[in-house]
Amino acid sequence: MVGEGQMRAVTGLGLGQKMSVQMSQAMRQALEYLQMDSAGLCGMLVAAAAENPCLQVALPDPETAVPDARPDPDTYSGPDPGARPGRALPIWRPQAGGDGGEAERFAAPAPGLHGHVARQIGLLFRTPREAAIAAVFAEALEPSGWLGAPIAGLAARAGCTPAEAEAVLARLQQMEPAGLFARSLAECLTLQLADLGALSAPMRRLLENLPLLARGEAAKLQERCGVGAGDLAALVAQLRRLDPKPGAHFGDAPELRRAPDLIVERGAGGGWRVALNREALPAISVTEQGAGPGALAAAKWIERTLSRRNRMVLEVAAHVVARQQAFLETGPAALVPLTCTEVARALGYHDSTISRVRSGLLLQTPRGMLPMEAFFARTGSRGQGRVPAPALRALLAELVAAEPAAAPLDDEALVAALARRGIALSRRAVANHRARAGIPPARDRGKGGRTS
Repeated sequence: MVGEGQMRAVTGLGLGQKMSVQMSQAMRQALEYLQMDSAGLCGMLVAAAAENPCLQVALPDPETAVPDARPDPDTYSGPDPGARPGRALPIWRPQAGGDGGEAERFAAPAPGLHGHVARQIGLLFRTPREAAIAAVFAEALEPSGWLGAPIAGLAARAGCTPAEAEAVLARLQQMEPAGLFARSLAECLTLQLADLGALSAPMRRLLENLPLLARGEAAKLQERCGVGAGDLAALVAQLRRLDPKPGAHFGDAPELRRAPDLIVERGAGGGWRVALNREALPAISVTEQGAGPGALAAAKWIERTLSRRNRMVLEVAAHVVARQQAFLETGPAALVPLTCTEVARALGYHDSTISRVRSGLLLQTPRGMLPMEAFFARTGSRGQGRVPAPALRALLAELVAAEPAAAPLDDEALVAALARRGIALSRRAVANHRARAGIPPARDRGKGGRTS
């Protein structure tokens, strides 16, 4: 078994042959837990429970895990930054109610859910009758993206037959993001899996047995799906990474449309705190009935290892949040790019430990849903140095917002402006970041591209 002191050492193992040979299976499993997100943990623990009668797993309700989870008492409170929140800068989903500056207009967030649906109806339906029926369905769309009324009632309201209503609904369910206009959790997940081309026979059986999954009846679930423990883990993890409320995270990148692993919010004293999203984490318990000592010992080891993993993730996240006070207050331009080495030194871990912990984790912040990796510098990129892409794009938006209206900055001028801040980028790289930030080229900004 791996103790907490051993876990620090294990996660710092190098790649040398001698060290690798000495790594036990328990150590490898501890490392796997360390670098998993909540969805991966759900899959791994369900598979373990299917083979170990001493281990019981309760999975969180996917509908409550997204997006309104609140921190529990197991939180870290950062120091009071002593400043009032500023307006959100662009790139990472600007907050509503901004001051309407140029930067926000050039990188405006995606249109709202109902605006998006209305535009898609105009593209999907060619006849006025079909479009009118679709509009009735759109009125019944809930903020989650689910259909909030029975189809028979909507058909009556639209003055059409149930068959016509079903045909229109089938077309509406082809919209992006996948899962819109679903009538149940199973249908919402099925639409997303079909869109991904991942609706295999075992996955269909898993969807048919969601109540078993919710009750944690892992052994019965494995039998119903007709798969081994490893395949069951992969199926459950994939299912947990889907978005049960595709309308709630509208405008986020697809890879961010799932339950966050951690939640960052302002504390009562004005500082910032981070908490594990307990609504997304599986809960485990150990029972001594019906199994030998080996199974009991393995179940207790999993329980201890998961607890250590959670504490370590929270510790790393707390350090990151403590270093990102300015970012949380004023936006991406104030982000402090970290390195695994400096975080490891501050916390007493090895670099590889921090690298594993940051991988795949999502943080829900007042600035939107962000991967933990966004707070770390990308090394090795020519000229980019220690400034990650989102911060670069925010800086570009700031520069463009402050440029003279009669003399907009072209990409060469933006290169020079960044260089004065100690950031060396090629013109092509600047053009790429500018385009990804939604900022038009100078020639368009100088020809009435701005709107008041």
